[in-house]
Amino acid sequence: MALSIGIIGLPNVGKSTLFNALTGDGAEVSNYPFCTVGPNVGTVEVPDLRLERLSEVIQPQSTTPTSIRFVDIAGLVRGANQGAGLGNQFLAHIRDVDALVHVVRCFDDAQISHVDGAIDPLRDIETIETELLLADLAVMEKAVPHLDKVVRSEPRSLRAYELATCAKVLEGLQRGMSAAAIGLTPEERDALAAYSLLTAKPVLYAANVREVEADAPGPWVDRLVECYGADQVLVVSAQFEAEVAGLGQEERAEFVRELGLEHGGIERLVQAGYKLLDLITFYTLANGKLQAWQLPRGEKIPKAAGRIHTDMEKGFIRAELASWEQLITMGGWAPLKAAGQLRSEGRDYVVADGDVITFLFKA
Repeated sequence: MALSIGIIGLPNVGKSTLFNALTGDGAEVSNYPFCTVGPNVGTVEVPDLRLERLSEVIQPQSTTPTSIRFVDIAGLVRGANQGAGLGNQFLAHIRDVDALVHVVRCFDDAQISHVDGAIDPLRDIETIETELLLADLAVMEKAVPHLDKVVRSEPRSLRAYELATCAKVLEGLQRGMSAAAIGLTPEERDALAAYSLLTAKPVLYAANVREVEADAPGPWVDRLVECYGADQVLVVSAQFEAEVAGLGQEERAEFVRELGLEHGGIERLVQAGYKLLDLITFYTLANGKLQAWQLPRGEKIPKAAGRIHTDMEKGFIRAELASWEQLITMGGWAPLKAAGQLRSEGRDYVVADGDVITFLFKA
């Protein structure tokens, strides 16, 4: 299943326009708040030159890239955590995604209204992040007393660690810190997984600019980069990307070159989303089918088998694998195996980005 990224922001900042450029799904775009009510959902293939090269060498019957699921979530406003603008409903949609792309309006246009009357990207971000924090605060304020009662009634309860973690997060939220900024351990994050905290999700800021500013962003973008860092800010012109989305690959590439960019905004956003989730790609070749799969960096090989089917993870025995470069150099799987260059790995092996794997498992 593709991991998912929620597209969030204030109303009228370009979320649905960007979503349409990403997916070609034609979500409604209008100059009034809450044009989007229910979330729009679309799946986008992740560009992968390695997969293309592998396919050229192996010539499988089919080639399937990996993908990311994007969810266009209606605009949030002040008071969303208390239900303003259908806020509780929209916040629930955000809880279901793995990461967030926060679209920030960095252009002025008298014909497109702004809910606060003027453009100020840092203020807009603060508005959204305050609502997310207050929503998480409400969740933790309910969770901690409940868990405290559970643990008091049964001191040996397995939920004692969960209580300690929730109390730690509650204290941080009360001081205005997001869950992500508190510095949770992997074990603490696991203990909080069921709560799907909004402020624990990784965030990328998409600075939505005019077409003419795509290669030379102005002072608003400079302020975002100064505040959040260049790695966490992606400059994109949603309107331009939507206009060229229907063009052929060569025409689109020509438009991008004319703007002085190496890659289009959509390709950069998809790649940034992949990086945001800290994913690697591994490949499988079975029954004439070459397929790419996502996996969080640092996972061991049984988890990779589980991405394909849970039975493969449960019955995992071992795996045969090689790097994608080895496979291309040798001209395919069979020559690689004949040369004795396939590696056999057990369940403690940490999957590397670009591994091509076949799994042996008990059914």
